[in-house]
Amino acid sequence: MTPAARIAAAIEVLDQVLEGTAAEKALLGWARRSRFAGSKDRAALRDIVFQCLRCRRSYAAMGGSLTGRGLVRGFMSDTGTPEADIFGATRHAPPVLDDPPLTPWDNLSEGDQADLQDWVYDRLCAEYGSQARMIAQALRQQAPIWLRVNAQRTDSAAVSRNLSDAGFEIQASKDVPTALQVTRPARGLANLDAAQAGLFEFQDLSSQRAIAALGDLHGVRVLDFCAGGGGKALAMAAAGASVTAHDRDPRRMKDFSERAKRAQVHINTSSLADLKGQSFDLVVCDVPCSGSGAWRRSLETKWTLTPTDLTDLIDLQRGIAQTAVGFMKPEGRLSYMTCSLFSAENAEQAEWIDAHLPVSKTLAHQMIPLDGGDGFFVSIYQG
Repeated sequence: MTPAARIAAAIEVLDQVLEGTAAEKALLGWARRSRFAGSKDRAALRDIVFQCLRCRRSYAAMGGSLTGRGLVRGFMSDTGTPEADIFGATRHAPPVLDDPPLTPWDNLSEGDQADLQDWVYDRLCAEYGSQARMIAQALRQQAPIWLRVNAQRTDSAAVSRNLSDAGFEIQASKDVPTALQVTRPARGLANLDAAQAGLFEFQDLSSQRAIAALGDLHGVRVLDFCAGGGGKALAMAAAGASVTAHDRDPRRMKDFSERAKRAQVHINTSSLADLKGQSFDLVVCDVPCSGSGAWRRSLETKWTLTPTDLTDLIDLQRGIAQTAVGFMKPEGRLSYMTCSLFSAENAEQAEWIDAHLPVSKTLAHQMIPLDGGDGFFVSIYQG
């Protein structure tokens, strides 16, 4: 496909997303209708679509409309692509239309440049001061790719050599021994023999830092109470813990056994009813949240989250913490985590847990996208 044809496809997909179709579903539908497109075309289209969604507000402002065409016009302006090289350039290009003039970046409002809803940006400014603008700009960019080396099977040096031999550029974390950043290329990692053999998993640096904050896990009996896709359960098992995983939606845990087998670790999965009467040394609650710290990789709520949604999440998080405490041993520990930037979900919740539940806070740490990974919060309590 030509660059112009890719832009035409992006307009088609973005219009579907703006009408309410999930981005992944819209991209999959396009791929099924476009068998002629190769893997590089699909990857390039995905990059354009997700960058337009990350920067939806600024691109619409630059491009003149909140439409697929308006967004890609903003994208082209941002990347320095002349419109004459795209519109009407080839047979499969988007047509030349009487579009309004592009608005230069410097003429956009601060809110448009932040690429956030006004109420979200106002909250970040109130909580982070001068860092808020930098955080907003970080959320406009593609997220870095971080890997977690499976310490049960290998070490970071061996995986680094393996990936370097395969043509990848690798940078090790300075503070987390298991964390490696892939700086380029961005694709092909999942197909490597090392990945298929379970020698590494994809996991953001902040999540790995949160697990490291839990300390030595060898022999520790852990309940991952909001296990989700299982990344933290696998990380804790690889660190020597005996892990039981639970999620209120069991479908999210459907590939646990396959991933654990590949990593050569064991994880029990359990329903809430099966947990009755059990107690654990450590209960980890990576609770449902706004996801604001990870909006550059997960965009569904960036443009739809409301203050009421946030209030509902806060109530849900407190209910989860109250339930989770019941699975702690008398001298056990609780860890509350979110991938959020909002103090209402993080520091304020940590204080609420400390004040209302039979535990004492020993650690509370907020990470932001300027720290190398996603925005993430971890707090730890002693029973």
